[in-house]
Amino acid sequence: MPNDESDMSFCDESSDEDIVETDIEDSDEDMGNTSVSNSTQQGNSLLPKTASDVDGGPPVRLPKFRPAKQPGIHLSQTGEKLTKSAAREFLSPVSFFKLYFTVDLVKTIVMYTNKYAAHCGPTRPSVFKGWYNLSIDEFYSFLGLLMYMSIVQAPSVAKYWCTSSLYHGLWARRFMTKKRFTQIMSFLKVSNFETENPDDKLSKVRFLYEYIHRKCQALYQPNQHLSIDERMVRNKGRYTFRQYIRDKPTKWGMKLWVLAESITGYTYDFEVYLGKQDKTPQTSTFGLAYDVVMRLSKSVMNQGYLLFFDNFYTSVKLLKDLFKCGIGACGTILKNRKGFPIALKDVKSFEKVSKRGDMRWFREREIVTVQWRDNKTVSVMSNFMTANGSAKVNRRTKVGGIFTQLSVDQPHIIQEYNSHMGGVDKSDQLINKYNVLRKTKTFWKTLFFHFIDISRVNSYILFQEWRKTNPDLVELARPKRYLQLDFTEELIRELAKIDMFQEIPSALKVTLKKAKVKKVKPSHSIVPEFSRSRRNCKLCYRTLGIERKVTTKCRTCDTYLCFHRKKNCLLKFHQSS
Repeated sequence: MPNDESDMSFCDESSDEDIVETDIEDSDEDMGNTSVSNSTQQGNSLLPKTASDVDGGPPVRLPKFRPAKQPGIHLSQTGEKLTKSAAREFLSPVSFFKLYFTVDLVKTIVMYTNKYAAHCGPTRPSVFKGWYNLSIDEFYSFLGLLMYMSIVQAPSVAKYWCTSSLYHGLWARRFMTKKRFTQIMSFLKVSNFETENPDDKLSKVRFLYEYIHRKCQALYQPNQHLSIDERMVRNKGRYTFRQYIRDKPTKWGMKLWVLAESITGYTYDFEVYLGKQDKTPQTSTFGLAYDVVMRLSKSVMNQGYLLFFDNFYTSVKLLKDLFKCGIGACGTILKNRKGFPIALKDVKSFEKVSKRGDMRWFREREIVTVQWRDNKTVSVMSNFMTANGSAKVNRRTKVGGIFTQLSVDQPHIIQEYNSHMGGVDKSDQLINKYNVLRKTKTFWKTLFFHFIDISRVNSYILFQEWRKTNPDLVELARPKRYLQLDFTEELIRELAKIDMFQEIPSALKVTLKKAKVKKVKPSHSIVPEFSRSRRNCKLCYRTLGIERKVTTKCRTCDTYLCFHRKKNCLLKFHQSS
């Protein structure tokens, strides 16, 4: 997350009575009808409770859900509702994608790229030769080409421009030439290289990082249920904060802490992990996981949000402090974690006397811990739910040597956790399905690619929400099953200005179209001159986009052209107009 000079005092250390006076609501179905004194009495007991015991809930209730803005899309910068004429400006995927990669942002990136190319280009003549300043429209076309490569896979980048029988139908040449793509990738800059801070590990991408981060929070207000988890972005380059996680599908790369909406998977907040050595002003003595959750949840404090995370983050201290900040939290927890109820630590004894579906619980003021016997014993801790309530779930169990379906009770708190914990996982699935990540050892370019993916997926979610809220706009009508792939395809065509049913840019058709036969000009010779140097055949490069090196050239016009039995570009060049 962008640097914030504030300390770890995220919420007011006010007493619980302050919350009670302003925030008690009629929600007896969630908290139970038992008195506060009864709940406190249960919390003081040293023995665990069972499913038959009544849990009165926390003695102090959380604030009612009152977000800072109305949950949903916020396209207006002033916060006011858009007029009908303004709403009609958002009718296509590209209009939503440009809410993140705005014209102002692209204009700045183009300026930095042109500046860097002018400064460092002469030192790389093989790439810089033929360079001309990048434009805003061309950069949007470059982004479209990256997305096109994510949905149409080729063995290598060069194959996208290959004109052989198996590859000539690809559309990369419609976006730009291979050389131009190589030039943009080589000189791409998303920050001012002259003012980069060497002490900032993310200085090369800091500007784009903060810009996308602000847009993610400004354009959408999430619904009540949120989840926090880590995300790995693949990169095996050499940099100080590279991570290795053995049990992850992506083992090598950068780790991001992500706050996402549970229902849609919208990436609302994120932070790049820079390693243990990185000490920020927000570092506390309560551990990395505590600090991460408190930083990511800072923007949703005292609004009644409900937060879900796994056992890496869950601790008694964290749940108590989140409760003081007006945030409900729930997560799995390990029995060796500090503050875990002593009454529930004898897991092995519990498993010996219990059967699948049994549960027990223990409450200490606002914190309730529930243990449920599934295939293994699962412990879940929450500061806003009760231990009561259950539903039937099916489990495949071996009975008498035969596998059968067994119906067992599952506590309501376990169901809530399973339903709302997967927000970051859903976001990861949407991103990784068609990610634009290209192989590179430069870590900041990997982050650049990842920010494109975040913007594309978030814009897809916004587009779907916008269609639901504006069913009367005919231009927003799409098939009932409108998938991310459909959105991405439509976005690519709009970025590159390609019609949906345009003819394939076949190199063969271009050649035949230009091959208007004329008599050979007498001033030119069709007998080639052999040169010691090798250059590209001018006709092959102009018509097919192929860099074919030859040593034969026209003696008169000093133009390098192919000259052999199967391909006589020398003759074709002088016959064409």
